[in-house]
Amino acid sequence: MEITDSLRFLKQVKKIRQELKYNRENFWSKNKGNFRNNLKTLASFFPAPEGWTLSIIASTFLLDRGEIMPYDKDVWSFVDVVSGTEAQGHEIIVFFNKTDLEFLSAPALLPIVIHEMRHVYQIPQDTKNSILSTIDDELNRELEKDADAEVRNFNDEFRKENVIEKVLFCFDKKGWSGAKKMVDYLYKESKDAFGGGYDQEMTKAEYEAFSEASEEKDIDIFIDFFIKTDHSEKDSETKEKLD
Repeated sequence: MEITDSLRFLKQVKKIRQELKYNRENFWSKNKGNFRNNLKTLASFFPAPEGWTLSIIASTFLLDRGEIMPYDKDVWSFVDVVSGTEAQGHEIIVFFNKTDLEFLSAPALLPIVIHEMRHVYQIPQDTKNSILSTIDDELNRELEKDADAEVRNFNDEFRKENVIEKVLFCFDKKGWSGAKKMVDYLYKESKDAFGGGYDQEMTKAEYEAFSEASEEKDIDIFIDFFIKTDHSEKDSETKEKLD
């Protein structure tokens, strides 16, 4: 995906922030219904590496427990090598976990897709290290840093959209306690999760905006922070002029 390809999704952010304030029930339902098509559309910007077959799965784990939330540890997605020799063929699999993703809009899904597809392209570059990273924490951290660096090449509003949608989804499902668990994970835990190497997903300013909203028991304070700091429209117009 090129930066210019992402502009069509960046242009959606301003409207989405308003939906998040005034019509979230319909927003979550719409995203769930569109999840398959949104994911297919985003993935279409990332062709399979030359000489490799790429299979994409979107599903959930079969877990003997109750409702799973995005802040739980059982919601991870992954990329893996199915086979990587001439005799066995060259095939890569990508698994997107619906529990963590299907309520998200296309702009909020984009950072996840970019991250995972960067892992896809790491495999042909160094297949052995990609496989070894599953048993080598230091190597794994390097590959995760590389994947998050690719995400940073795109507009930060995509990261912000992922943050606000995850927090508000948990708020609507589990109230302030659920939202707080999501915020704590994004701000305090995600950087070191699963062996580490990730960027911090939530900024200090965003965390403080949630803390103020929680103290005042007014989630609109949190939403308004993202509306006021939204540069998506300006950034998309600037990029189009430059191109």
